[in-house]
Amino acid sequence: MAHQGKPAYQQIADDLRQQILDGVLQAKDKLPTEADLMAEYGVSRIVIRGAVDALQNEGLVVKQQGKGTFVREQRQLQKRISGDLYGKRPVSSPVQAATEAGGRRSEWESSTRRTTATKAVAERLAIEPGDEVMRTTYKFFADSDVIKLSVSHEPLALTGGTPIEHPEASPVTGVVPRFDLIGLHITKVVEEVSARAPRPQEAESLSLPPGVPVIVVTRTYYVNELPVETCDIVVAAHQYALSYTIPIPPAEVAE
Repeated sequence: MAHQGKPAYQQIADDLRQQILDGVLQAKDKLPTEADLMAEYGVSRIVIRGAVDALQNEGLVVKQQGKGTFVREQRQLQKRISGDLYGKRPVSSPVQAATEAGGRRSEWESSTRRTTATKAVAERLAIEPGDEVMRTTYKFFADSDVIKLSVSHEPLALTGGTPIEHPEASPVTGVVPRFDLIGLHITKVVEEVSARAPRPQEAESLSLPPGVPVIVVTRTYYVNELPVETCDIVVAAHQYALSYTIPIPPAEVAE
C-alpha cells in the first residue's frame, strides 16, 4: 500500500475508521476476516492485527471469540444539560428526571456510611480534615445499564440529627429539595469537568471498551458561599456529552 508518512497499520486503521464513521460499515457489521484484509491491503497478519487493535482501543470495534470482529454499536449520547437540571428549582432527583425523560427506567444502588473528611474533601467542604461526614456511593442505571458512578460527601455538622442525615432515607430525593427540607436553600452549583483513564473498577462497572476514557465531574453545592455537599461523578466519555446553557445578562442600554 502507498506510504503516507504513517506506519501501515495506522493507514489501514484510518481507512477502516473512516468507513465506520461514514456508515459504510455500520453497527454490528462484521469486519472482513484477517485473510481478506491481508489480501485487500497487501500486508502481513501482524499489520492487520495492529490496525484492528487500534480500532478496538478507540471503542469502535469489538472482538467476539470464535466469531470475528464487529463494529461496536455507538449508543446515542446522553446529554447532561445544566439548563434542564437547574434552570428551575428541582423538586426531585435530576438524574432520575433526565433518565426517564429519555424513555428509560431509572434506578440506583447506594451505600452510605459515616466517616471522617480527608484533606481533599475537607477543602471542598470548607471544614477540617477529620470532621465527620456522610459518604454515599451511588451506581445509577438506565434500564439495566450502569450509566453513572458517584461518590458524595455531606458535613454532618449540617445534616446530623436532621431528616436528611441519611441521604437515601430522606423524605425527598435530590440534593436541592433535601436541603430545602432543613431550611438550607442551595443558591449555586460549581462544577469542574475533566477526563482521564478509567480505574479498573470503573471500567468494569461501566462496561467500558478498551481505550475509552471517563469524564469526571466534580460538583459542589453551595448555600451562598457555604458548601453543603460535594460529589465526584464518573461517566463513560463515549456515551455522554456535557451540554451547558449559560445565561448572559442583558446589555445595558444608555439613556
